[in-house]
Amino acid sequence: MREFSGAFETHLTVAAGGPDGLGEWAAAHGFKYSEIVLDRGRTPEQPMLTRHARGTLAEQVAAGREWARRLGAAGHGVVRLKVEASADNAGVPRDAAAAAELPECYFEHHVKVALPDDGAVTGLRAAGAPHGAHVSRNARRRLADGTQERFLTQRCRAVGRAGARARLDALLDAIGVLGVPVLEVEEEFVVYDDNLGLDAGWLG
Repeated sequence: MREFSGAFETHLTVAAGGPDGLGEWAAAHGFKYSEIVLDRGRTPEQPMLTRHARGTLAEQVAAGREWARRLGAAGHGVVRLKVEASADNAGVPRDAAAAAELPECYFEHHVKVALPDDGAVTGLRAAGAPHGAHVSRNARRRLADGTQERFLTQRCRAVGRAGARARLDALLDAIGVLGVPVLEVEEEFVVYDDNLGLDAGWLG
């Protein structure tokens, strides 16, 4: 495992269908709790706990494993530990040659949009698919004005930061054609993922 340092975001995905109280546990231990629902795939329901920290990758992985142990002791089985670095962190590959030395890592982009209704999801799917991006949502989010939030997630392998950004820009152009508001764009570099197969059938 290559060492990285800087700002990180750690995600702990918990097995769906577990006991109640996960949200309360997350709040008590300083985690953000999301109920991620993928638009397709083998494991569409993915309850997730997230926290931010600074330090080294080794520290984040060790802490994540300890949190997974504590969650398991509370009855919430963790099925995935994923650590994302800021795309600006030291060590993030700037070109394809550097990316080739990190085959287990990948860039990941999240584009959050506001849709007027369920019918607009079809257009979002069509806009994202040619760019390798697919739809998800946070089931815990409800907007008072009736609009709906959706995410398009895009993964980029074997490219540096500039190449990944070019693919993101192409995706944003495709979304722009839809005329829907883009609420947020996140650019991350995944430096540790112990269960990529959880997304089988959703993203490659």
